[in-house]
Amino acid sequence: MKDFFKYLEKAEVIIFDGATGTELLKRGYPQDKPIEYANIINPELVLSIHRDYISAGADCIETNTFGANGFNLKDWGYEDLVEKINKAGVRLAKEASGEGTYVFASIGPIGKPIGEGFEISRDKATDIYKRQVISIMEEEPDGLILETMTSIREVEILIELMKDLSIHIPIIVQFSFSKDMSTILGEDIYRVLDFLRGIDVDVIGLNCGNGPLQTLEALKIFSKNLNGPFSIQPNAGYPKIIQNRLIYTTGEDYFASFVKEYIRYGAKIIGGCCGTSPRHIASIREVIKKETSIIDIAIEEVQREKVELVKKDEPSEFSKKLGKKFLFTVEINPPKGIEIEKVKTDVKILKEVGVDDINISDSPMARVRISPIALAHILKEELDIESILHFTCRDRNLIGLQSELLGAAALGIKNVLALTGDPPSIGDHPQAKPVFDVTSEGLVMIMNKLNNGTDYMDNPIGLSTNFTIGVAVNPNVEEIDKELERLKRKIENGANFIETQPIYTR
Repeated sequence: MKDFFKYLEKAEVIIFDGATGTELLKRGYPQDKPIEYANIINPELVLSIHRDYISAGADCIETNTFGANGFNLKDWGYEDLVEKINKAGVRLAKEASGEGTYVFASIGPIGKPIGEGFEISRDKATDIYKRQVISIMEEEPDGLILETMTSIREVEILIELMKDLSIHIPIIVQFSFSKDMSTILGEDIYRVLDFLRGIDVDVIGLNCGNGPLQTLEALKIFSKNLNGPFSIQPNAGYPKIIQNRLIYTTGEDYFASFVKEYIRYGAKIIGGCCGTSPRHIASIREVIKKETSIIDIAIEEVQREKVELVKKDEPSEFSKKLGKKFLFTVEINPPKGIEIEKVKTDVKILKEVGVDDINISDSPMARVRISPIALAHILKEELDIESILHFTCRDRNLIGLQSELLGAAALGIKNVLALTGDPPSIGDHPQAKPVFDVTSEGLVMIMNKLNNGTDYMDNPIGLSTNFTIGVAVNPNVEEIDKELERLKRKIENGANFIETQPIYTR
Protein backbone atom coordinates (compact mmCIF):
# COMPACT_ATOMS: atom_id res chain seq x y z
CA MET A 1 0.00 0.00 0.00
CA LYS A 2 1.43 3.39 -1.00
CA ASP A 3 1.66 6.26 1.50
CA PHE A 4 -0.88 8.81 0.30
CA PHE A 5 -0.57 10.81 3.52
CA LYS A 6 2.98 11.88 2.63
CA TYR A 7 1.99 12.56 -0.97
CA LEU A 8 -0.92 14.75 0.15
CA GLU A 9 1.40 16.75 2.39
CA LYS A 10 4.11 17.44 -0.21
CA ALA A 11 2.13 17.69 -3.47
CA GLU A 12 0.87 21.07 -4.67
CA VAL A 13 -2.00 19.69 -6.76
CA ILE A 14 -3.15 16.08 -7.06
CA ILE A 15 -5.04 15.04 -10.19
CA PHE A 16 -7.72 12.38 -9.89
CA ASP A 17 -9.33 10.57 -12.79
CA GLY A 18 -12.69 11.32 -14.39
CA ALA A 19 -15.90 9.38 -14.84
CA THR A 20 -15.98 5.60 -15.12
CA GLY A 21 -19.68 4.97 -15.64
CA THR A 22 -20.33 7.35 -18.52
CA GLU A 23 -17.01 6.33 -20.07
CA LEU A 24 -18.00 2.65 -19.97
CA LEU A 25 -21.29 3.43 -21.67
CA LYS A 26 -19.51 5.51 -24.32
CA ARG A 27 -17.28 2.55 -25.08
CA GLY A 28 -20.16 0.17 -25.64
CA TYR A 29 -20.95 -1.29 -22.22
CA PRO A 30 -24.63 -2.38 -22.14
CA GLN A 31 -27.11 -0.09 -20.42
CA ASP A 32 -29.11 -2.99 -18.99
CA LYS A 33 -26.31 -4.04 -16.62
CA PRO A 34 -24.99 -2.29 -13.50
CA ILE A 35 -21.80 -0.34 -14.20
CA GLU A 36 -19.90 -2.19 -11.47
CA TYR A 37 -20.76 -5.57 -13.02
CA ALA A 38 -18.25 -4.69 -15.76
CA ASN A 39 -15.51 -5.69 -13.29
CA ILE A 40 -16.59 -9.30 -13.87
CA ILE A 41 -17.96 -9.49 -17.41
CA ASN A 42 -15.60 -7.06 -19.13
CA PRO A 43 -12.49 -6.47 -16.99
CA GLU A 44 -10.39 -5.49 -20.03
CA LEU A 45 -12.72 -2.57 -20.74
CA VAL A 46 -12.41 -1.37 -17.13
CA LEU A 47 -8.63 -1.77 -17.30
CA SER A 48 -8.45 0.25 -20.50
CA ILE A 49 -10.31 3.16 -18.90
CA HIS A 50 -8.01 3.14 -15.86
CA ARG A 51 -4.95 3.06 -18.09
CA ASP A 52 -6.24 5.87 -20.29
CA TYR A 53 -6.73 8.11 -17.25
CA ILE A 54 -3.21 7.35 -16.03
CA SER A 55 -1.82 8.14 -19.47
CA ALA A 56 -3.77 11.41 -19.42
CA GLY A 57 -1.97 12.47 -16.24
CA ALA A 58 -4.04 11.18 -13.31
CA ASP A 59 -2.08 10.73 -10.08
CA CYS A 60 -4.94 8.74 -8.54
CA ILE A 61 -7.63 6.50 -10.00
CA GLU A 62 -10.87 5.32 -8.44
CA THR A 63 -12.16 1.77 -8.43
CA ASN A 64 -15.30 0.86 -10.32
CA THR A 65 -17.17 0.08 -7.09
CA PHE A 66 -19.28 3.21 -6.58
CA GLY A 67 -22.68 1.50 -6.42
CA ALA A 68 -21.49 -2.00 -5.55
CA ASN A 69 -23.47 -2.37 -2.33
CA GLY A 70 -26.11 -4.98 -1.63
CA PHE A 71 -29.02 -2.55 -1.80
CA ASN A 72 -28.19 -1.17 -5.25
CA LEU A 73 -27.14 -4.51 -6.73
CA LYS A 74 -30.33 -6.15 -5.49
CA ASP A 75 -32.34 -4.14 -8.04
CA TRP A 76 -30.33 -5.85 -10.78
CA GLY A 77 -30.46 -9.31 -9.23
CA TYR A 78 -26.74 -9.30 -8.33
CA GLU A 79 -26.90 -8.98 -4.55
CA ASP A 80 -24.92 -12.22 -4.13
CA LEU A 81 -22.01 -10.74 -6.08
CA VAL A 82 -21.15 -7.86 -3.70
CA GLU A 83 -17.84 -9.37 -2.60
CA LYS A 84 -16.81 -10.55 -6.05
CA ILE A 85 -17.56 -7.23 -7.76
CA ASN A 86 -15.81 -5.08 -5.13
CA LYS A 87 -12.71 -7.25 -4.94
CA ALA A 88 -12.43 -7.36 -8.70
CA GLY A 89 -12.82 -3.58 -8.86
CA VAL A 90 -9.89 -2.96 -6.53
CA ARG A 91 -7.71 -5.61 -8.20
CA LEU A 92 -8.27 -4.09 -11.66
CA ALA A 93 -7.38 -0.58 -10.50
CA LYS A 94 -4.25 -1.85 -8.76
CA GLU A 95 -3.24 -3.80 -11.85
CA ALA A 96 -3.55 -0.66 -13.97
CA SER A 97 -1.85 1.61 -11.45
CA GLY A 98 1.51 -0.08 -11.08
CA GLU A 99 3.91 1.68 -8.74
CA GLY A 100 3.27 5.31 -9.60
CA THR A 101 -0.49 5.81 -9.24
CA TYR A 102 -2.64 5.71 -6.11
CA VAL A 103 -5.84 3.66 -5.96
CA PHE A 104 -8.86 4.97 -4.08
CA ALA A 105 -11.80 2.64 -3.56
CA SER A 106 -15.05 4.38 -4.44
CA ILE A 107 -18.08 4.04 -2.15
CA GLY A 108 -21.30 5.75 -3.13
CA PRO A 109 -24.56 6.44 -1.31
CA ILE A 110 -27.41 4.06 -0.74
CA GLY A 111 -29.51 6.98 -1.87
CA LYS A 112 -32.50 6.40 0.40
CA PRO A 113 -33.53 8.04 3.69
CA ILE A 114 -32.09 6.10 6.60
CA GLY A 115 -33.68 5.71 10.02
CA GLU A 116 -36.58 4.27 11.93
CA GLY A 117 -39.78 4.38 9.91
CA PHE A 118 -37.95 4.28 6.58
CA GLU A 119 -37.24 1.36 4.29
CA ILE A 120 -33.65 1.25 5.51
CA SER A 121 -32.93 1.40 9.23
CA ARG A 122 -29.59 2.55 10.58
CA ASP A 123 -28.63 -1.04 11.44
CA LYS A 124 -29.57 -2.24 7.96
CA ALA A 125 -27.54 0.55 6.34
CA THR A 126 -24.56 -0.36 8.50
CA ASP A 127 -24.82 -4.01 7.42
CA ILE A 128 -25.08 -3.00 3.74
CA TYR A 129 -21.98 -0.82 3.92
CA LYS A 130 -20.06 -3.27 6.11
CA ARG A 131 -20.28 -5.97 3.50
CA GLN A 132 -18.93 -3.65 0.80
CA VAL A 133 -16.19 -2.11 2.95
CA ILE A 134 -14.83 -5.44 4.19
CA SER A 135 -14.59 -6.88 0.67
CA ILE A 136 -12.85 -3.69 -0.55
CA MET A 137 -10.35 -3.64 2.30
CA GLU A 138 -9.32 -7.24 1.71
CA GLU A 139 -7.71 -6.04 -1.55
CA GLU A 140 -5.81 -3.20 0.20
CA PRO A 141 -6.54 0.01 -1.71
CA ASP A 142 -4.44 3.11 -0.96
CA GLY A 143 -7.46 5.04 0.28
CA LEU A 144 -11.26 5.31 0.37
CA ILE A 145 -13.37 7.96 -1.30
CA LEU A 146 -16.96 8.34 -0.07
CA GLU A 147 -18.41 10.29 -2.97
CA THR A 148 -21.62 11.82 -4.26
CA MET A 149 -22.93 11.62 -0.70
CA THR A 150 -26.50 12.79 -0.26
CA SER A 151 -27.00 12.39 3.48
CA ILE A 152 -25.13 13.28 6.64
CA ARG A 153 -26.39 10.05 8.18
CA GLU A 154 -24.80 7.90 5.48
CA VAL A 155 -21.40 9.47 6.05
CA GLU A 156 -21.80 9.24 9.81
CA ILE A 157 -22.56 5.51 9.52
CA LEU A 158 -19.57 4.92 7.24
CA ILE A 159 -17.15 6.79 9.50
CA GLU A 160 -18.35 4.90 12.57
CA LEU A 161 -17.97 1.68 10.60
CA MET A 162 -14.36 2.55 9.71
CA LYS A 163 -13.62 3.05 13.41
CA ASP A 164 -15.31 -0.21 14.39
CA LEU A 165 -13.31 -2.08 11.75
CA SER A 166 -10.06 -0.30 12.77
CA ILE A 167 -9.51 1.01 9.25
CA HIS A 168 -6.67 3.52 9.15
CA ILE A 169 -6.17 4.65 5.57
CA PRO A 170 -6.73 8.04 3.86
CA ILE A 171 -10.42 8.92 3.59
CA ILE A 172 -11.96 11.52 1.28
CA VAL A 173 -15.59 12.58 1.78
CA GLN A 174 -17.37 14.36 -1.05
CA PHE A 175 -20.96 15.62 -1.02
CA SER A 176 -23.07 16.32 -4.07
CA PHE A 177 -25.34 19.37 -4.25
CA SER A 178 -27.94 20.45 -6.77
CA LYS A 179 -28.30 23.98 -8.17
CA ASP A 180 -30.18 25.10 -5.04
CA MET A 181 -27.22 24.00 -2.87
CA SER A 182 -28.97 21.08 -1.24
CA THR A 183 -28.50 17.32 -1.61
CA ILE A 184 -31.09 15.24 -3.45
CA LEU A 185 -32.39 14.17 -0.03
CA GLY A 186 -32.95 17.83 0.85
CA GLU A 187 -30.04 18.51 3.21
CA ASP A 188 -28.95 22.13 2.95
CA ILE A 189 -25.27 22.90 2.28
CA TYR A 190 -24.95 24.80 5.57
CA ARG A 191 -26.23 21.87 7.56
CA VAL A 192 -23.70 19.68 5.76
CA LEU A 193 -20.93 22.19 6.55
CA ASP A 194 -21.87 22.08 10.21
CA PHE A 195 -21.56 18.28 10.10
CA LEU A 196 -18.27 18.28 8.20
CA ARG A 197 -16.62 20.45 10.84
CA GLY A 198 -17.00 17.65 13.34
CA ILE A 199 -15.72 14.64 11.41
CA ASP A 200 -12.19 13.33 11.30
CA VAL A 201 -11.28 12.64 7.67
CA ASP A 202 -8.32 13.66 5.54
CA VAL A 203 -9.99 15.58 2.70
CA ILE A 204 -13.51 16.89 2.15
CA GLY A 205 -14.97 18.12 -1.08
CA LEU A 206 -17.56 18.20 -3.83
CA ASN A 207 -18.38 16.03 -6.80
CA CYS A 208 -21.16 15.31 -9.28
CA GLY A 209 -24.47 17.18 -9.29
CA ASN A 210 -23.16 20.27 -11.08
CA GLY A 211 -20.86 21.45 -13.83
CA PRO A 212 -17.59 23.30 -13.20
CA LEU A 213 -19.10 26.77 -12.66
CA GLN A 214 -21.76 25.80 -10.11
CA THR A 215 -19.23 23.57 -8.36
CA LEU A 216 -16.97 26.61 -8.01
CA GLU A 217 -19.80 28.48 -6.26
CA ALA A 218 -20.24 25.61 -3.82
CA LEU A 219 -16.47 25.49 -3.26
CA LYS A 220 -16.49 29.19 -2.36
CA ILE A 221 -19.01 28.44 0.37
CA PHE A 222 -16.88 25.53 1.60
CA SER A 223 -13.76 27.72 1.57
CA LYS A 224 -15.42 30.45 3.61
CA ASN A 225 -16.60 28.06 6.30
CA LEU A 226 -14.14 25.14 6.44
CA ASN A 227 -10.43 24.53 6.41
CA GLY A 228 -9.05 22.67 3.39
CA PRO A 229 -7.59 20.92 1.60
CA PHE A 230 -10.60 20.31 -0.64
CA SER A 231 -11.23 17.87 -3.47
CA ILE A 232 -13.22 18.92 -6.53
CA GLN A 233 -14.68 16.58 -9.17
CA PRO A 234 -17.43 18.31 -11.18
CA ASN A 235 -19.55 16.86 -13.94
CA ALA A 236 -18.90 17.88 -17.53
CA GLY A 237 -21.81 20.30 -17.30
CA TYR A 238 -25.48 19.34 -17.32
CA PRO A 239 -26.51 16.47 -19.60
CA LYS A 240 -28.82 16.71 -22.59
CA ILE A 241 -30.99 13.87 -23.81
CA ILE A 242 -30.01 13.04 -27.39
CA GLN A 243 -31.52 9.91 -29.00
CA ASN A 244 -32.56 8.62 -25.56
CA ARG A 245 -29.04 8.98 -24.17
CA LEU A 246 -27.62 11.43 -21.62
CA ILE A 247 -24.89 13.43 -23.35
CA TYR A 248 -22.54 15.75 -21.44
CA THR A 249 -21.45 18.62 -23.64
CA THR A 250 -18.89 20.61 -21.61
CA GLY A 251 -15.58 20.54 -23.47
CA GLU A 252 -12.25 19.79 -21.87
CA ASP A 253 -10.76 23.29 -22.38
CA TYR A 254 -13.67 25.04 -20.68
CA PHE A 255 -13.63 22.42 -17.92
CA ALA A 256 -9.91 22.94 -17.26
CA SER A 257 -10.25 26.74 -17.30
CA PHE A 258 -11.57 26.53 -13.73
CA VAL A 259 -8.41 24.95 -12.32
CA LYS A 260 -6.88 28.21 -11.12
CA GLU A 261 -10.08 29.25 -9.33
CA TYR A 262 -10.41 25.84 -7.69
CA ILE A 263 -6.86 26.09 -6.36
CA ARG A 264 -7.48 29.68 -5.30
CA TYR A 265 -10.30 28.51 -3.03
CA GLY A 266 -8.37 25.67 -1.45
CA ALA A 267 -8.69 22.70 -3.80
CA LYS A 268 -5.69 20.36 -3.71
CA ILE A 269 -7.36 17.43 -5.45
CA ILE A 270 -8.97 18.06 -8.86
CA GLY A 271 -10.63 15.52 -11.11
CA GLY A 272 -13.90 14.86 -12.88
CA CYS A 273 -17.21 13.08 -12.48
CA CYS A 274 -20.08 12.23 -14.84
CA GLY A 275 -19.37 12.99 -18.48
CA THR A 276 -15.67 13.69 -18.05
CA SER A 277 -13.15 11.65 -20.01
CA PRO A 278 -9.37 11.18 -20.21
CA ARG A 279 -9.33 14.29 -22.43
CA HIS A 280 -10.67 16.40 -19.56
CA ILE A 281 -8.01 15.06 -17.22
CA ALA A 282 -5.28 15.68 -19.81
CA SER A 283 -6.45 19.29 -20.10
CA ILE A 284 -6.24 19.76 -16.33
CA ARG A 285 -2.71 18.38 -16.38
CA GLU A 286 -1.77 20.69 -19.28
CA VAL A 287 -3.08 23.79 -17.49
CA ILE A 288 -1.05 23.00 -14.39
CA LYS A 289 2.08 22.29 -16.44
CA LYS A 290 1.71 25.45 -18.50
CA GLU A 291 1.13 27.88 -15.64
CA THR A 292 3.89 27.00 -13.22
CA SER A 293 3.07 30.00 -11.01
CA ILE A 294 -0.63 29.22 -10.80
CA ILE A 295 -0.51 27.97 -7.21
CA ASP A 296 1.62 30.81 -5.83
CA ILE A 297 -0.63 33.38 -7.51
CA ALA A 298 -3.78 31.75 -6.14
CA ILE A 299 -2.41 31.66 -2.60
CA GLU A 300 -1.27 35.29 -2.76
CA GLU A 301 -4.71 36.43 -3.92
CA VAL A 302 -6.45 34.66 -1.06
CA GLN A 303 -4.00 36.11 1.46
CA ARG A 304 -4.53 39.64 0.12
CA GLU A 305 -8.29 39.19 0.47
CA LYS A 306 -7.94 38.18 4.12
CA VAL A 307 -5.74 41.10 5.21
CA GLU A 308 -8.31 43.43 6.71
CA LEU A 309 -8.36 45.43 9.93
CA VAL A 310 -11.48 44.64 11.93
CA LYS A 311 -12.95 47.21 14.32
CA LYS A 312 -14.51 45.54 17.33
CA ASP A 313 -17.36 46.46 19.67
CA GLU A 314 -16.62 46.99 23.38
CA PRO A 315 -16.48 43.79 25.50
CA SER A 316 -19.07 42.99 28.15
CA GLU A 317 -18.38 43.40 31.86
CA PHE A 318 -18.92 39.66 32.26
CA SER A 319 -16.09 38.90 29.82
CA LYS A 320 -13.75 41.17 31.77
CA LYS A 321 -14.42 39.18 34.93
CA LEU A 322 -14.06 35.70 33.40
CA GLY A 323 -11.02 33.92 34.79
CA LYS A 324 -10.31 36.74 37.24
CA LYS A 325 -12.92 36.14 39.94
CA PHE A 326 -15.44 33.53 41.01
CA LEU A 327 -18.71 34.41 39.28
CA PHE A 328 -22.29 33.78 40.38
CA THR A 329 -25.12 33.60 37.86
CA VAL A 330 -28.75 32.67 38.33
CA GLU A 331 -31.04 31.27 35.64
CA ILE A 332 -34.56 32.59 35.28
CA ASN A 333 -37.42 31.78 32.93
CA PRO A 334 -39.01 34.77 31.18
CA PRO A 335 -42.71 35.28 31.93
CA LYS A 336 -45.38 33.84 29.65
CA GLY A 337 -46.92 37.25 29.08
CA ILE A 338 -45.89 40.89 29.04
CA GLU A 339 -46.17 41.47 32.79
CA ILE A 340 -42.54 41.70 33.96
CA GLU A 341 -42.68 43.67 37.24
CA LYS A 342 -42.25 40.53 39.37
CA VAL A 343 -39.24 39.48 37.31
CA LYS A 344 -37.64 42.90 37.81
CA THR A 345 -38.28 42.73 41.57
CA ASP A 346 -36.69 39.29 41.83
CA VAL A 347 -33.67 40.28 39.73
CA LYS A 348 -33.17 43.41 41.82
CA ILE A 349 -32.93 41.24 44.95
CA LEU A 350 -30.45 38.90 43.20
CA LYS A 351 -28.27 41.86 42.24
CA GLU A 352 -28.30 43.17 45.80
CA VAL A 353 -27.02 39.83 47.17
CA GLY A 354 -24.10 39.79 44.74
CA VAL A 355 -25.21 37.86 41.65
CA ASP A 356 -23.01 38.84 38.71
CA ASP A 357 -25.24 37.92 35.76
CA ILE A 358 -28.71 36.63 35.00
CA ASN A 359 -29.13 33.62 32.70
CA ILE A 360 -32.32 34.12 30.69
CA SER A 361 -33.71 30.99 29.03
CA ASP A 362 -35.11 30.97 25.50
CA SER A 363 -38.63 29.47 25.54
CA PRO A 364 -37.42 26.47 27.59
CA MET A 365 -39.08 23.09 27.01
CA ALA A 366 -40.40 24.60 23.75
CA ARG A 367 -43.05 26.61 25.62
CA VAL A 368 -43.91 30.15 24.54
CA ARG A 369 -42.42 32.91 26.71
CA ILE A 370 -41.44 36.53 26.20
CA SER A 371 -38.32 37.15 24.10
CA PRO A 372 -35.14 36.76 26.19
CA ILE A 373 -33.53 39.52 24.10
CA ALA A 374 -36.25 41.98 25.10
CA LEU A 375 -36.05 40.98 28.76
CA ALA A 376 -32.24 41.17 28.82
CA HIS A 377 -32.38 44.67 27.36
CA ILE A 378 -34.95 45.83 29.92
CA LEU A 379 -32.89 44.44 32.83
CA LYS A 380 -29.76 46.14 31.53
CA GLU A 381 -31.45 49.50 30.99
CA GLU A 382 -33.55 49.61 34.16
CA LEU A 383 -31.51 47.59 36.68
CA ASP A 384 -27.98 47.93 35.22
CA ILE A 385 -27.30 44.20 35.32
CA GLU A 386 -25.97 42.11 32.47
CA SER A 387 -27.56 38.89 31.27
CA ILE A 388 -26.38 35.72 29.62
CA LEU A 389 -28.79 35.31 26.74
CA HIS A 390 -29.82 31.72 26.01
CA PHE A 391 -30.16 31.51 22.23
CA THR A 392 -31.49 28.44 20.41
CA CYS A 393 -31.36 27.22 16.81
CA ARG A 394 -34.82 25.71 17.02
CA ASP A 395 -36.93 28.67 15.94
CA ARG A 396 -34.69 30.63 13.58
CA ASN A 397 -33.29 29.99 10.14
CA LEU A 398 -29.79 31.04 9.15
CA ILE A 399 -30.88 34.58 8.31
CA GLY A 400 -32.96 34.98 11.46
CA LEU A 401 -30.17 33.71 13.70
CA GLN A 402 -27.76 36.36 12.46
CA SER A 403 -30.33 39.13 12.35
CA GLU A 404 -31.37 38.61 15.97
CA LEU A 405 -27.78 38.25 17.15
CA LEU A 406 -26.87 41.56 15.51
CA GLY A 407 -29.94 43.12 17.10
CA ALA A 408 -28.93 41.80 20.51
CA ALA A 409 -25.42 43.19 20.09
CA ALA A 410 -26.82 46.59 19.10
CA LEU A 411 -28.88 46.56 22.32
CA GLY A 412 -25.75 45.89 24.35
CA ILE A 413 -26.43 42.20 24.99
CA LYS A 414 -23.05 40.55 24.50
CA ASN A 415 -23.08 37.33 26.53
CA VAL A 416 -24.76 34.45 24.70
CA LEU A 417 -25.19 30.77 25.56
CA ALA A 418 -25.45 28.83 22.29
CA LEU A 419 -28.06 26.05 22.44
CA THR A 420 -29.62 23.73 19.90
CA GLY A 421 -33.00 23.90 21.66
CA ASP A 422 -35.71 21.48 22.73
CA PRO A 423 -37.90 20.08 19.91
CA PRO A 424 -41.36 21.69 19.55
CA SER A 425 -42.99 18.26 19.92
CA ILE A 426 -42.46 18.35 23.70
CA GLY A 427 -43.85 21.84 24.18
CA ASP A 428 -47.20 23.62 24.14
CA HIS A 429 -47.16 24.02 20.34
CA PRO A 430 -46.30 20.49 19.16
CA GLN A 431 -47.52 21.28 15.64
CA ALA A 432 -44.88 23.99 15.21
CA LYS A 433 -42.14 23.23 12.68
CA PRO A 434 -38.55 23.28 13.96
CA VAL A 435 -35.83 24.96 11.90
CA PHE A 436 -32.42 23.73 13.05
CA ASP A 437 -30.47 25.13 10.06
CA VAL A 438 -27.46 24.63 12.31
CA THR A 439 -26.82 23.04 15.69
CA SER A 440 -25.20 24.72 18.68
CA GLU A 441 -21.75 23.97 17.23
CA GLY A 442 -22.67 25.91 14.10
CA LEU A 443 -24.18 28.72 16.15
CA VAL A 444 -20.87 29.14 17.99
CA MET A 445 -19.09 29.38 14.67
CA ILE A 446 -21.59 32.02 13.44
CA MET A 447 -20.99 34.18 16.51
CA ASN A 448 -17.25 33.77 16.11
CA LYS A 449 -17.55 35.02 12.53
CA LEU A 450 -19.62 38.02 13.67
CA ASN A 451 -16.90 38.71 16.24
CA ASN A 452 -14.43 38.80 13.35
CA GLY A 453 -16.40 41.25 11.27
CA THR A 454 -18.32 39.05 8.82
CA ASP A 455 -21.58 37.19 8.59
CA TYR A 456 -21.86 33.46 7.92
CA MET A 457 -21.20 34.02 4.19
CA ASP A 458 -18.15 36.20 4.91
CA ASN A 459 -19.93 39.41 3.95
CA PRO A 460 -18.43 42.31 5.99
CA ILE A 461 -20.71 43.74 8.69
CA GLY A 462 -18.65 46.83 9.56
CA LEU A 463 -18.12 47.09 13.31
CA SER A 464 -17.70 43.53 14.51
CA THR A 465 -19.60 42.16 17.48
CA ASN A 466 -17.87 41.21 20.72
CA PHE A 467 -19.92 38.31 21.99
CA THR A 468 -18.71 36.31 24.95
CA ILE A 469 -19.74 32.88 23.71
CA GLY A 470 -20.99 30.24 26.11
CA VAL A 471 -21.84 26.60 25.47
CA ALA A 472 -23.56 23.87 27.42
CA VAL A 473 -22.33 20.41 28.37
CA ASN A 474 -24.27 17.73 30.20
CA PRO A 475 -22.01 15.62 32.47
CA ASN A 476 -24.94 13.37 33.36
CA VAL A 477 -25.40 11.72 29.94
CA GLU A 478 -24.76 8.01 29.46
CA GLU A 479 -22.49 8.47 26.41
CA ILE A 480 -20.09 10.97 27.93
CA ASP A 481 -17.47 10.46 25.18
CA LYS A 482 -19.87 11.78 22.53
CA GLU A 483 -20.82 14.71 24.74
CA LEU A 484 -17.16 15.60 25.24
CA GLU A 485 -16.51 15.30 21.50
CA ARG A 486 -19.28 17.81 20.83
CA LEU A 487 -17.82 20.08 23.50
CA LYS A 488 -14.43 19.87 21.80
CA ARG A 489 -15.98 21.03 18.52
CA LYS A 490 -17.71 23.92 20.27
CA ILE A 491 -14.42 25.03 21.78
CA GLU A 492 -12.68 24.75 18.42
CA ASN A 493 -15.43 26.90 16.89
CA GLY A 494 -14.77 29.71 19.38
CA ALA A 495 -16.51 29.10 22.74
CA ASN A 496 -15.32 31.23 25.68
CA PHE A 497 -17.04 29.58 28.64
CA ILE A 498 -19.01 26.44 29.54
CA GLU A 499 -22.16 25.91 31.59
CA THR A 500 -23.21 22.50 32.89
CA GLN A 501 -26.34 20.99 34.32
CA PRO A 502 -26.35 20.74 38.14
CA ILE A 503 -24.21 17.96 39.62
CA TYR A 504 -25.15 16.50 42.99
CA THR A 505 -23.42 14.16 45.44
CA ARG A 506 -25.21 11.81 47.79
